[in-house]
Amino acid sequence: MWYINLTISSFFNLLIAPFKNLDPLWSLTFMSLLVGILMLVVFRYTSNQEAIRKTKNKIRAYIFELRLFKDELRIVLSAQNKIFMYNMKYMSYALKPMLFMIVPLALILIQLEGWYGFKPLIPEESAVVSLKLSQGNAEVMNTITMNVAPGLEIDSPALKIPGGKEINWRIRATELGSHNLTFNVEDYSFNKEVVVSDKGLKHITPASFKSEFWNFVLSPGEKAIPDNPYVEEITVSYPLNSIKVYKWGLHWLVVIFVLSIVFGFALKGLFKVEI
Repeated sequence: MWYINLTISSFFNLLIAPFKNLDPLWSLTFMSLLVGILMLVVFRYTSNQEAIRKTKNKIRAYIFELRLFKDELRIVLSAQNKIFMYNMKYMSYALKPMLFMIVPLALILIQLEGWYGFKPLIPEESAVVSLKLSQGNAEVMNTITMNVAPGLEIDSPALKIPGGKEINWRIRATELGSHNLTFNVEDYSFNKEVVVSDKGLKHITPASFKSEFWNFVLSPGEKAIPDNPYVEEITVSYPLNSIKVYKWGLHWLVVIFVLSIVFGFALKGLFKVEI
């Protein structure tokens, strides 16, 4: 599963590479264009285009009938009923392509979350590092240590959460670059990367999981935590990111959702797609 993630991540790294030193809105606009085109292609080849075209024509005809006979109550009610029925039929035609879009869109959004969902630490900025155990074990917790590579410092001693399942540290970034945290638990050793940068777009992986599936879904940028009887999850609390659009800071999902729809409707004629 890791090699699938690595292949997909490398592909997205290639797509985003030309935009890394630009405002994130540029690369997100480009990705929105690709998503819009993907949606059009999937919609065209998985939907009944002729049925959709006829259904939309029926809806337009009954809307025109509403305007033309707006003083005739019986005709108005009949037209409204027909519009509702054909809208339901249109939605049923759109359901099949939406189901085909779910998997590729999910894979795309999982990858983009690492690029746009979080900001790297900047020098002198702090973050909380959390290590979660598979089960409560106070004895094991007392033996856990964390070492930091040059470029990071431990700001506060380990804080052990009651129940014996979680331990937290506060770290501080001191130098630019990618730095490793090393955790020692009994006879096992685990690493977690911390990214420190003050410019450019960086891929961020806040959490690593022991579960291959959850690591594939939530943390495609790093390998899963090696199989062990103790550690379940390691997380770094990176600051959340927002995309600057004019005067507003928006979540990247809002931006890509709106732009991909705009591109989809703008290009539907070029791709000969009835939406």
